[in-house]
Amino acid sequence: SGRATIVGQSPETAHSASSAEYIVEGLKQHKRVAVGALALLLIASAVAAFFYFNRTKASALTEKDTILLADIVNTTGDSVFDGTLKQALAVQLGQSPFLNIFSDERVRETLRYMGRSPDERVTNQVAREICERQGIKAMLTGSIASLGSHYVITLEALNGHTGDALAREQVEAESKEQVISKLGEAATKLREKLGESLASIRRFDTPLAQATTSSLEALKAYTVGRDLHQKGNLTEAATFLKRAVELDQNFASAYTTLAVLDSNIGEGQLAAGYAERAFELRGRTSEREKFYISNIYYNFTTGEIDKSTEVLELWKQTYPRDFVARNNLSRNYGFMGQWDKAAEEAGEAIRLDPNAAIPYYNLAASFLRLNRFDEARAIFEQAVEKKRDPPFLHSDFYGLAFVQGDEATMQRQVDWAKGKPDEGVFFWAQAHAAAFSGQRRKSQELFRRSAQINDQYGLKELAAYGQADYALLNAAFGDCQQTKETAVNALNIVRSPEALKRSALALALCGETSRAQSLADELVKRYPKDTIVNTTWLPTIQAALEIKRGNTEQAIQLLQVARRFEMGFDAEAKPAYVRGLAYLRAGAGAEAMMEFEKIIAHRGVVAISALYPLAHLGLARAAALTGDRAKSREAYDHFFELWKNADSNIPI
Repeated sequence: SGRATIVGQSPETAHSASSAEYIVEGLKQHKRVAVGALALLLIASAVAAFFYFNRTKASALTEKDTILLADIVNTTGDSVFDGTLKQALAVQLGQSPFLNIFSDERVRETLRYMGRSPDERVTNQVAREICERQGIKAMLTGSIASLGSHYVITLEALNGHTGDALAREQVEAESKEQVISKLGEAATKLREKLGESLASIRRFDTPLAQATTSSLEALKAYTVGRDLHQKGNLTEAATFLKRAVELDQNFASAYTTLAVLDSNIGEGQLAAGYAERAFELRGRTSEREKFYISNIYYNFTTGEIDKSTEVLELWKQTYPRDFVARNNLSRNYGFMGQWDKAAEEAGEAIRLDPNAAIPYYNLAASFLRLNRFDEARAIFEQAVEKKRDPPFLHSDFYGLAFVQGDEATMQRQVDWAKGKPDEGVFFWAQAHAAAFSGQRRKSQELFRRSAQINDQYGLKELAAYGQADYALLNAAFGDCQQTKETAVNALNIVRSPEALKRSALALALCGETSRAQSLADELVKRYPKDTIVNTTWLPTIQAALEIKRGNTEQAIQLLQVARRFEMGFDAEAKPAYVRGLAYLRAGAGAEAMMEFEKIIAHRGVVAISALYPLAHLGLARAAALTGDRAKSREAYDHFFELWKNADSNIPI
């Protein structure tokens, strides 16, 4: 059973007639006056009652307020409830577009500022202190206690500054198995008491046991795994999350978290499988979770970036205070090469949650690719200072420092990665920096060390990606023997999408028609809906093959569709470079110049890519075709300056 109480002060009331007036009227009017007085008294009482029962609701929460979840006090002696009920409560309340939950990440950061351990329990007293420090309007406390074989669950919303009660709910579960569903019922009733409309509650109220899991043990494993994931302990997190889906094979949120975890460590194929399973189960989840799962699925499994963007735009409209939608939109716009939009969404994500790490990376990465280098540096430095710095942020910071010629900052990023699993990525970045300057032997050794580190940590997809990237670099430098060997190495590790795309293009540039076409066919078969694969990589691979066949007009035509995303993440000017090669081969110097100048103008997109110096070489050759000897000489001078320390045996 459930019981709701709204606490508030009773308003003053006044009688409609005084005792003196009653006496003066006389006994003969007694009956009439008494009836009239009673009627007025009933009206006054009704008005008083209305204000009494609505006073707290009117002063509870608005859509602009934030609520903090304190830890739920568990006096049952059963540890399965520790942390688990708070996680379940966060899911239930998180369905609401009205309520804005203060995130776990922001709680941890506030505790650090308070000089406390970020893992300290958020007791009622600690919650009050956090509310005071952060200006949070309300806090939600709770408890679970045993009553024989039953359980009593109490939820209470308090003013975060005064401690005054705003609303209270108490429910009783007849068994352990009913606890999650009863907690969900109590939370739903509390949402109304806090000011959310009934229409909103009816629309966004998936039963808690359905939205998460009916298994307390599975929810416990998920809670621990999610906490470890947020702290960056990915290996341990994966163990608990896998345990959660073993206990409940229909636990959609656990599959989604596993997908994100594997994606973050470069295991895209595993991520795609988990995302697909979550998508199959999305009908069970809340509206917010449906948005999240659909976005993950369209990104990790099918690669349909346009559908993903549609989902995110609707998510943003439905939950305007949710930074996750904005952050993921920033990522999508980055893949599309729409860096202004990417920066705008990332900036808004930071405004909504200043303590989330990934938006800082997205904003800095966007500024870098917009050639707004000073702004990018400011965000990178701010993120590092605030410890909002995932590994790939340091990798891009390295790229910015390389563009600006700041060797000290480059070295700091390399030092940061030493001894970490991410060290392989930084050997990779250094390898590209060496190749940028034409130092091929040094680049080769750094690629080898990167592969060694990735293999050491079991990061197979990342290792294959690195080898395929090296194959593509060798193809650009004209070393086709090394290209063939490295492409084979990459695909022998794992035939991941990144390895397939880069190996196919590398082999196509070297005229390995049969092998390149076979890999292109594999991409078509495995990723028939992937937007970037089908509109960027496949046309570029096919165009490279047509150039080798002498069909430059066909190559140029194939590459028209690739213009849309060619300056985005992943593509990184490759279609523009191949288009420039096609125009060169066709003798169309002016058109080739435009393509190479485009690459040079997008300095931040090709920060440490060898395509930047090679674009100067291409520009020099294209200008010579047009008869513009001065421009050709200038471009050659730029190229030779960039390659003044280059090895002498590069066959370009």
